[in-house]
Amino acid sequence: MFYDKTRLLSYNKVLNFLIGNRGGGKTFGFKEWSIKDFKKTGKQFIYMRRYGTEFDDMAQEGSDYFSDIRFKFPNDVLEIKGDKAYINGEIAGYMIPLSTSTKRKSTNYNRVNKIIFDEFIIDKGVYHYIKNEVQLFLEFFETVARMRDDVRAIFIANAISIVNPYFLFWNVKPKNMNGFTVSDHLVIEVYMNQEYVNAKKQTRYGQLIDGTDYGNYALENKFLRDSDTFIEKKTPEADFMAGLKYEGVMYGFWVDYNAGYIYVNKQYDPSSHKLFSLSRDDHAPNMLMIKSLQDNNTLKRIIYAFQNGLLRFNDQAVKKQSYEFLGLFLR
Repeated sequence: MFYDKTRLLSYNKVLNFLIGNRGGGKTFGFKEWSIKDFKKTGKQFIYMRRYGTEFDDMAQEGSDYFSDIRFKFPNDVLEIKGDKAYINGEIAGYMIPLSTSTKRKSTNYNRVNKIIFDEFIIDKGVYHYIKNEVQLFLEFFETVARMRDDVRAIFIANAISIVNPYFLFWNVKPKNMNGFTVSDHLVIEVYMNQEYVNAKKQTRYGQLIDGTDYGNYALENKFLRDSDTFIEKKTPEADFMAGLKYEGVMYGFWVDYNAGYIYVNKQYDPSSHKLFSLSRDDHAPNMLMIKSLQDNNTLKRIIYAFQNGLLRFNDQAVKKQSYEFLGLFLR
């Protein structure tokens, strides 16, 4: 009834993304794999979260990395001491926050062959993605792997959103909402175990949330923050209106006066005189930098359309990023 890692690992990719039901055994499965692999081969693991406070929260709750799995290994001593995991007195793994990983550039991880990054997709709340997060992770991966080709990264998350820094960085997204999407050096698995879903629905809590938006996410593995509202391709009649560059990407705004909508995508007219940047990092020749809403009448029109539901977005990624940068002018 719980997650089986076999097929995902069989692809033998460098980056392995797993998105699945809450409580479906994703983390547990890879935790068990890490312990068994260490006992068999001596290969170590890294368990990663985004911030150190996430490890602090685990400790305050009276739990640690091994709390839920010790029963599977009754003859072994599984311990966490500081930022290290011990199995029968030997260092088996390391607990590392991504946010402070640059401090470990000189550390030797020559026995580590797996990095398990838990909760790599986050929801709105206390935590947020780190600036240039993917580059930060790649820097740490280089610290671990060096020239070795046997290191694999496992990214685990619940079905929050397909729009996240990692999928945006490699320009990938799940093509199969219950299966595998494979490219040269990465694989994405969207996992839903119907047996687990059926069992969960028999519980009182499962019955309580069944049929709600949250239930669709927690039970049916539907992405919580990915609504199709306002998703629509631009019409052939739409004319280029302006381009806004945000975090290295130019977003094109196209207006169709007959339809009454402004469409947003990643197409733009490079010869236009209406190309704008929102920060110094994105600024370039033949581009104006916008500092406030009052600076630009074109932006005022876009914000008006945004506030009145007249913007249409090409896909989920464009929608999420547009909400992010347009929201800067509404604070």
